[in-house]
Amino acid sequence: MRASISTITIAVLIVAAAGCGNPGERESTAVSAASRSALELYSQNELDTALSLFRSAVADHPGDADAHAWVAETARRLRQFGLVENETEAALEIDPCNSFAHTVLGDAYRPELSGWEKTDAERSWTHYMKAVECNPGDGNPWVGIWSGAMHRGDRAMEERALRRLVETNFLTPPVMAFNRWVLRSLPEDAILITNGDWDTFPALALQVVEGMRGDVGIINRSLLNLPWYAELMSERHGVGLPMATGEMESFRPYREVDGTVVILSDAMIRGWMDSGDVSGRPLAFAATVDMKAFQNSAHLQYAGAHWRLSPQADIRDVDAASVRIAMEAVSGGDFSTAEVSPQDRSAIRRLAARNRGLARVVLHTGYRYAQAMIESGDVEGAAEAVEWADKFANGAGLEGDHREVVEMMKEAVQGA
Repeated sequence: MRASISTITIAVLIVAAAGCGNPGERESTAVSAASRSALELYSQNELDTALSLFRSAVADHPGDADAHAWVAETARRLRQFGLVENETEAALEIDPCNSFAHTVLGDAYRPELSGWEKTDAERSWTHYMKAVECNPGDGNPWVGIWSGAMHRGDRAMEERALRRLVETNFLTPPVMAFNRWVLRSLPEDAILITNGDWDTFPALALQVVEGMRGDVGIINRSLLNLPWYAELMSERHGVGLPMATGEMESFRPYREVDGTVVILSDAMIRGWMDSGDVSGRPLAFAATVDMKAFQNSAHLQYAGAHWRLSPQADIRDVDAASVRIAMEAVSGGDFSTAEVSPQDRSAIRRLAARNRGLARVVLHTGYRYAQAMIESGDVEGAAEAVEWADKFANGAGLEGDHREVVEMMKEAVQGA
């Protein structure tokens, strides 16, 4: 009697939110001023409680510019923009060249990121430029500069930002290893839909810095909600858009279709899926993309490091040969170090790193392969997948619920 592996939802905590600023060449004095519990809560995205503790740190150290910047950054994420103004003003009065505070303001003024009524693209850009002038080793503002350069049509600055993200070591070895893994797996001339930060600008950086897979067009799913970005991607990659500019503008931020809320980006992607390709180019999704939004669409096939649009496929289909190649092309040791840089102040990326977001996506490849092998009656192949998953988890240093996935795979194979 065959056994099957029960469905496991793998939460991928990689989103499009940009990070905040932190001096890259020195330890922020606010790290010692703020209580250890405040930083711990911030890294868990427990922002309300963290904000209270950071404000206590400011009360204890009112002359610490970075302490004020910590309050401002946490308040920005909570959309308390009055507090952002007050605390960045205090920080810059103490230290006019505080990179952290300038980056907070760059993010706060940035139209596509912030919900502040005072958003201003030029003021955002000015603060980002000041941040990198004040501290060239700070990788954080280059995230905002990358996006801002696209909006400004400054391709040279866009590529410079990607290079600086590598040169400042803001992009960690596991992040780069993961994106090499995804890019290697793609069909020629593919259009790759990505999910958020860690599967977008690191992949673009590999194209710029290493010249890797320049044939691939990378389109961020979240940014696709912005008409200017959709039009830029259409022009850059030679792909048609499923809707005109006016329709995109009227669509935002979402529409309700048959009682279901549909966001602009997903409507655009479904338009491409319905056509079967993207202007003759293969359509693929990074393994980090949550495919639940497209689970009612036919012709999706799991291929390990990515999902692909395949005319003969069904969303339950697994291209076992491609998945096996993807498994063999990655090592747990590539993910044994921290996924997030110590200088990265993004609460979301910190939380993703705590949960080993990238490593768990790779581990899930073995799970899907084992499931496919069991369903096809190939118990030996499933056992090989379990062996691979065990080796990968050990090499990456995965523990807790990650090990539980491996144990569940073992039990399923034993019962097959």
